[in-house]
Amino acid sequence: MASRQKGEKQVDGLKNLIQEINTKRKAAGMPIMKQPTETRSIRGTYQLAAEEVERNKVTILDIEQQQDICRGCSGDKCDQPYRGMVPVVTDNGGRFGTAMRMCRHEKAKRQYEKIERLFQSARIPAAYSRDDFDDYEVTSGNREAVAAAKWLLQSETDRGLFVYGFRGTGKTKLVSIIANNKVKRGETVMFTSMPDLLADIRASFGTNLTAETVRMAKEVPCLIIDDLGAERMTEWVGEQLFCIINARYNAKLQTIITGNYEPNEIIERLSITDRYGKIVDDMQGHRIMSRIYGMCERIRLDGRDYRMKGATA
Repeated sequence: MASRQKGEKQVDGLKNLIQEINTKRKAAGMPIMKQPTETRSIRGTYQLAAEEVERNKVTILDIEQQQDICRGCSGDKCDQPYRGMVPVVTDNGGRFGTAMRMCRHEKAKRQYEKIERLFQSARIPAAYSRDDFDDYEVTSGNREAVAAAKWLLQSETDRGLFVYGFRGTGKTKLVSIIANNKVKRGETVMFTSMPDLLADIRASFGTNLTAETVRMAKEVPCLIIDDLGAERMTEWVGEQLFCIINARYNAKLQTIITGNYEPNEIIERLSITDRYGKIVDDMQGHRIMSRIYGMCERIRLDGRDYRMKGATA
C-alpha cells in the first residue's frame, strides 16, 4: 500500500511538473505539449507490470512526448524548460515512478566546465598549460624522467617524483605535462613554485589566510612544487614548509617536486642560516628531505639548457 501511494504521489508530482513546463513553454512562445488521445501508443519498453503501464499510460505518453523534444539535438541549444534535464520513467520493484535525468550533452558540457575550473585553480604555468608528451623532446638525458612521468600517470600509485638537475633542462615543462593530464581526467592539482608558495605564506603571515594557504597545500590530492631550494628560508617559513611536506607524507598524498640543485645542496639551502649566510642549523633541511625521499621516486634529469638554444657565447 505504501509503495502504491508513493507511486501515485510521483505521478501527481510529474503531472504538476508537466503543467509547469507547459506554462513556461507558452510564456516563451513555444508549442505546448498536446493532451494525450486514444490514438497515441506507448513506444518504450518498461520493466513494469502491465497494469502499472495501463494505469499510468497518460503520464508515460506525456514523458515520451517531452523526450521527443530532444530528438536530433546537437547540444547547441536546449528546448527543454530545464536545460539538459529530461523526464524518464523509472521502476521500483515493478512500480511506476518518474525522475529527471541529465542528457549526454549537458553531462559533457558540465564536465568541460569542471575541467576548465580545475585548470584555472591548478595554476599551471601559462607557457605549459596545454602541453602534452607530444610537445616534449625526448633525449638520452631525460628519457628516464619521461618514463617515470608516464608511469605515475598510468599507475594508481600515491608515490610522487623528485626530479632534479641543472636549470633549463625541462623539469618544469615535464611536471606541467603531468599536471595537464591529471586535470584533463578531472583530478584536482595545485601547482606552485617554491618562491611563490613562500611568498604566499609570508604575505599571509599573522592572518587567517596563513592557515588557509598551508591547509590547501597540505590537503590537495596532488601538489606540485617547482624549484625547491630556489631561495633560503627563515626558520618560521621553513617550519611551515616542513608541516606541509610532513602532513602529505603521513596522509600518503601524491607530491611532485623539482629542484635545480643536487639533494645535498638542497638540504643546505633549506637549512637555517645567520645573516652572513652561514648554516647554524641543518636539521630542518634534513627533516624535509627525509620526508621527500620517503614519498617520492628520485629522478635525475640531464641535458643542455634549452632556454639558451641559439645564444652566442
